[in-house]
Amino acid sequence: MDIITPIAFVFAVAAVVAADVLDGGAIRALINVPAMVLVLGGTMGATVMSVASSDLRKVPAYLLKVLRPKLTRVDQTIDDIAALAEVARREGLLRLEDELSKRTVSPFLARGVQLIVDGADEDRIRLLMEQELSIFEAREAAGAIFFETAGGFAPTLGIIGTVVGLVSVLSNLSDIQRLAPSIATAFIATLWGVSSANLFWLPISNKMKNTLRYEVQAREMVIEGCIAIAAGQNPRLITEQLAVFREEKRTRKGAAAAAEDAEGSPELKVVGK
Repeated sequence: MDIITPIAFVFAVAAVVAADVLDGGAIRALINVPAMVLVLGGTMGATVMSVASSDLRKVPAYLLKVLRPKLTRVDQTIDDIAALAEVARREGLLRLEDELSKRTVSPFLARGVQLIVDGADEDRIRLLMEQELSIFEAREAAGAIFFETAGGFAPTLGIIGTVVGLVSVLSNLSDIQRLAPSIATAFIATLWGVSSANLFWLPISNKMKNTLRYEVQAREMVIEGCIAIAAGQNPRLITEQLAVFREEKRTRKGAAAAAEDAEGSPELKVVGK
C-alpha cells in the first residue's frame, strides 16, 4: 500500500490550516457548510456531466489504484524475459509454454510469450501487443481525466460561491456590524474551490498520470523483450538491451559495466547484475 500519498495529503491540509492559525484565524472559520455544499456538490455535478457514465462506476477503483498501485517490477520482469530467452534458445520456442507454468509473470508478458509459442512473427507480435497497450493506456487514462476535470471545475465553483456570497452581503448593507464577517465568509468558497483542486483533485490526477507513464514504459519493455525472444537473441544481449528501462541507479551501474567491456573485458557482462 502507498502510505506516502495519504500522508502527503494530510501534511498539505495541515499546512493550510496552520498558516491560517498562525495568521490569527480560527479553524472553525474555514468550515462553512454552504461553501462546502456549493463547491463540492457543484464540482461533482459538473464533472459527472463531462465524463462518460461508464467511468463513474470506476471512481472507487481509481482511488484504490492510487493507494494500492500494481506496478510492474522492472528488474524482476527483465530477469524473467532473460530466463525465457534462455529456454527458447536451448530447448526451442514450444518449451516456453511449459516454462510459463513454472513462473509467476505479468499477464502482459504471458500473452506475449503465448503469441511466440503460437508462431506469430515479430511484426505480428509488435502489432498485437501495441494494440493491447493502447487500449490499456486509454482505459487507465480515463481515471486521470476524471480527477483533472474536477480540478478544473473546483476553483470556478469557488468563485461562483464567492459571488453568491457577495450578492447576499450587498443586499444587506444596512447591517454594518455583520458586513466584514459576511465578506470573509463569502471568500471561504474560493478557498474551498482552490484548495480542493490543488490539494486533492489535481494531485490525484498527476499521481495517476505518473503511474500510468511508468506502467506504459514497463509494457513497452515487455514488447521489446518478447520480440527479442522471438528473434532468438542471446539472453545476455536482451538483458543489456532492456537495461535502459531499469531504475536510474541501475542504469548507471549498467553503463559502467558496458564501459568496462568496451575497454577490453573478455567476458560479456549482464547489465544490472
